[in-house]
Amino acid sequence: MLKRIGLICDSTADFPKGLEEELGLHILPVHIMVDGQDHLHGRTISNREVVEALRKKREVFTKPFFPHECADFFEDLLDRYDRVVSFHLSTELSGNYNSAIAALNLMFEDEARRIKVMDLRGVSVSLGLVVKKAVELLHEDDNVDTLDTRLQPYLRDQFLGFTVQDLDWLKKGGRVSAFAAFVGGMLDIKPIIRLENAQLIPTDRMRGKKPALKRLVDMAETQYRKLDGNCDIWVAYNDNLDEAMVTRDRLANRLARRAEDIHLAEVGATISVHTGPGAVCIAMSPRVMHYPNFA
Repeated sequence: MLKRIGLICDSTADFPKGLEEELGLHILPVHIMVDGQDHLHGRTISNREVVEALRKKREVFTKPFFPHECADFFEDLLDRYDRVVSFHLSTELSGNYNSAIAALNLMFEDEARRIKVMDLRGVSVSLGLVVKKAVELLHEDDNVDTLDTRLQPYLRDQFLGFTVQDLDWLKKGGRVSAFAAFVGGMLDIKPIIRLENAQLIPTDRMRGKKPALKRLVDMAETQYRKLDGNCDIWVAYNDNLDEAMVTRDRLANRLARRAEDIHLAEVGATISVHTGPGAVCIAMSPRVMHYPNFA
């Protein structure tokens, strides 16, 4: 018997442990290249293996899934669901969305009509938070065709800010110049990068990791006040759980919230390739107050 809606998310989204399964998501893996060898994120290579490769300064980069891979993934779910919704990170940051759209052109027209492909204009935990909101909204009203409109407040008011340990990874991704990375390394400069208009924009520079994390907490508190405290908050980390927990405790204290209410998530391999080990990220999104379960 067919279920109603199959939910796909590409593997660039990051979630607190166990939430992917709780939301019923099917994860579409992107490619991770390590010294020329092709891997599928979460299938043939783990987050830990990618971090180890990065620490050893091996050549690591990511590639979108191919349209034919995506089409096969879609067709498999169409055998089990009436409709399929596929969530993807910002087109400003990756070709995943475009690859998913191209996949529709490889399918029969009646199959393609049953699939909705969405650019959620986020990345990492900000993407994960908006995917969570999308699933909540579908529980509230399972009309797939109106989901874009209903998601707009969450896309508009989402927040993502992060800092990194080493500028070399941002240099490789073209986020900073080689000269800036060299000087920044000598002076221990840590950038604060925010998600703005679906792009990652450097907004501040701090000298030292602790001041950078303090500034990140300041920015998150400002956004929290704008949302009147009615938001979900996630803190993400990359091989630096202790540092993330200290940041979470500091943020919880500033917001007068329990630290346990601010969820921790591991930065996945497809993002850590660009930020490097030691990154800390804070994301938040307005909260859906209530939704009924599916019948």
